[in-house]
Amino acid sequence: MNSQRRRGWIGVRMLGIGGIVVVAVSGALSFGSVSRILPHNTPSSPPAMPVPPRVTFSEARPMSGGADRVLPGTALPLLEASMYARATGFVKSRLVDIGDRVKEGQLLAVIDAPDIDDQLSQAKANLEQSRANVKLSEANLALAHANLARYQSANKVNAVSPQELDTQVAAEGTASAAVEAAKASVLVNEAAVQRFTDLQKFERIVAPFPGVITARQIDPGDLISADSTTRELFHLMRTDTLRVFVNVPQVFASGVKVGQTATVFQRERPARKFAGKVTRTADALDQNSRTLSTEVQVPNPDNLLRPGMYLQVEFNFARPLPPLMIPSAALATRTGPPRIGVVDDQNRVHYRTIQLGRDYGAEIQVLGGLSAGEKVIVYPGDDLADGTEIEPVPLTK
Repeated sequence: MNSQRRRGWIGVRMLGIGGIVVVAVSGALSFGSVSRILPHNTPSSPPAMPVPPRVTFSEARPMSGGADRVLPGTALPLLEASMYARATGFVKSRLVDIGDRVKEGQLLAVIDAPDIDDQLSQAKANLEQSRANVKLSEANLALAHANLARYQSANKVNAVSPQELDTQVAAEGTASAAVEAAKASVLVNEAAVQRFTDLQKFERIVAPFPGVITARQIDPGDLISADSTTRELFHLMRTDTLRVFVNVPQVFASGVKVGQTATVFQRERPARKFAGKVTRTADALDQNSRTLSTEVQVPNPDNLLRPGMYLQVEFNFARPLPPLMIPSAALATRTGPPRIGVVDDQNRVHYRTIQLGRDYGAEIQVLGGLSAGEKVIVYPGDDLADGTEIEPVPLTK
């Protein structure tokens, strides 16, 4: 009895397993049929769109409206004089020496010239003599006038001969001429007195302007010859204001204007600066160096600057049309004129020929062919063709 039940239970289990196998096989067959049918019934998928390449760009920016340039210059005094003797004699006294500061009109030295003093005395005596001769000539002229009047009265009654009358007329003319000659002699002697008076003034050497004595070549007792340029007595410089001469290159020459400010300093002391002003220019370039000679006057009340110094002069040149700046890496390395890639409003690349200026290393000037604010491709490469659509990425510094 138990064995019959066991055999029945086994039969039921076998029947259930067979059913499961049949269902699984049927599902697999149905799925395969559907998978083969569906691709023929569904529409085809659209092709994938190409992705634009990411390209770095930089905007063209204008340079500043002014350009600072430092140029070398040479300092010279505002006024400078080499002083020579105009009177011959011996140095009686010397009142200043090298490095002394003097005022205008200050006495520097005295020359002892007794011969000039004697000549002046003689000229004054001659002047007095000529003045006395004028009085004598005028008296003779008055006498001649009186004699001529008497002879003329006597001639009316035929009391004198015509010959005697003519003699008195001639005497009156001679006396009149003598008066004119005496007056002329007075003028000659006055000029001689003035000449020796001027020469006597040259015995005193005075400063023509305030300044500093930079050279002294005489001592008391030295013989000095007049009008000799072989021996300088003193050398005087005015240093309260200096004239700094700068040779401005041709590229900046048109930007130099009279009245514009400039800063002057020493290379070894760049922090100590002096304000100056352009006072004049040569208004023409030197044919050899192609530079414009420019004078900058610098107040020097504390005498911190010295004539003859090598100085640095900083100018600010205005740019009416400042050039543009782009990265040097934006240049397309191809044959022919320089070109750059420019991004338009539709993010497409177009190559353009430009005119280059100065090269600053990482950046370069553009003088023509580009406008401020345009997007310029950086590192364009050889595979980026004209008209290519890109995804522009700003250049990060």
